[in-house]
Amino acid sequence: MHALALIALVTLQADDTLAWPMAEGFTTAFHEESPNGSAIEERVAKGETVEAWTRMITRITFPAPVDPMLFSTRMAERWQQACPGAVASPASRGPRGVDVRIDCPRNPTTGQAETMFQRVVPASGKLYILQVAFRSVPTDVQASWAKAELDRATLCRAGAVETACR
Repeated sequence: MHALALIALVTLQADDTLAWPMAEGFTTAFHEESPNGSAIEERVAKGETVEAWTRMITRITFPAPVDPMLFSTRMAERWQQACPGAVASPASRGPRGVDVRIDCPRNPTTGQAETMFQRVVPASGKLYILQVAFRSVPTDVQASWAKAELDRATLCRAGAVETACR
């Protein structure tokens, strides 16, 4: 009986998806999926591109069960290595995933400041990485907007009743 319950649970969780509505004034500028289940979608403000943007919203799907805290910590470490003077908040686990903020005072590639708010959401057998980035040091209002955008994402499991999941 336990084996059947486990199979049913795994089957239900295999349908996990992440609903993340488009931010007002944004459009999808890049989307790519691979046969292994990984995917990336980059959203920018209308009129901007993935090369020339002021705000970017990114959703990445990794088809591997990776610890979200470890992923967030390693991402922060890589940013700090790639960007001299970068500062990362400690990764914090919350009810919606693991959050981290990374501030790069001057991206060596663009010469501009970059700040990223990231949430890593574990799902059955995969990770969703959600990012809201600015090519500037965000104001308090912009930082609040970024966090609110991350909060609009909803992990939908089979049988979910949340409006975003229907």
